[in-house]
Amino acid sequence: MPVMLPMLFALMTYNLNYANPDPDSSMDAIADADADVVLLQEITDAWKTRLEKRFAKQYPHRTFHAARAGGLAVLSKHAIRTDELFSPPSGGFFPAERLVVDSPLGDVQILHVHLRPNVDKGNWVLGWQTTPPVRRREIETYWKKLPTGTPTIVAGDFNELPTGKAVEFLADKGLARIATKGPTTWHHVVEVGGKKVSALSMDIDHVVVDNSFAARKAHVLDAGASDHRPVVVTLERASR
Repeated sequence: MPVMLPMLFALMTYNLNYANPDPDSSMDAIADADADVVLLQEITDAWKTRLEKRFAKQYPHRTFHAARAGGLAVLSKHAIRTDELFSPPSGGFFPAERLVVDSPLGDVQILHVHLRPNVDKGNWVLGWQTTPPVRRREIETYWKKLPTGTPTIVAGDFNELPTGKAVEFLADKGLARIATKGPTTWHHVVEVGGKKVSALSMDIDHVVVDNSFAARKAHVLDAGASDHRPVVVTLERASR
């Protein structure tokens, strides 16, 4: 009797950086990972043109909401049934996107986010103190817009650590952040003695899932030329 292998669904989230110095390197990282669905942040018109050209065959289903710095895009191997854009609440910078994808696990609802960066009046130190409530307000606002009854994933650039207020809110709703292996999802690179080194590193990009899913594997790729690194999570249906 043949062994039935579990159905798997691979999701990538990746902030490409609107000012990425080497777009081809970051697109190579996307192509090599070959996830089922790729969530991309900081998509400009220039990024849209590059992504359309590069991924027309590998990802036949695509959505783009390009902007000067805070645009969103999705690349998918599977049909995208719903693509809905949510404006940010007061204090938020960037929109969020609700998707319903016809995945190998059935219909999956995805809330694609790029929450408020940790900057206030151009000051990052001040921003670490003042912006956490903004991210909490953003995720609360978007959560209220999500229909119930469909397996749900929230993923993207949260701009906060795993202990942040937005992740905490989702945990209170019964979702769980998937821990990843590998390097941090974000790093600030400086040049020292002619060499580039990471001066600051943090995990601020997350994949958070409801109890419909179990993680088969999850890792951060040390690839691409963005200040963020690609996060790839492979999911299966949770056993009941």
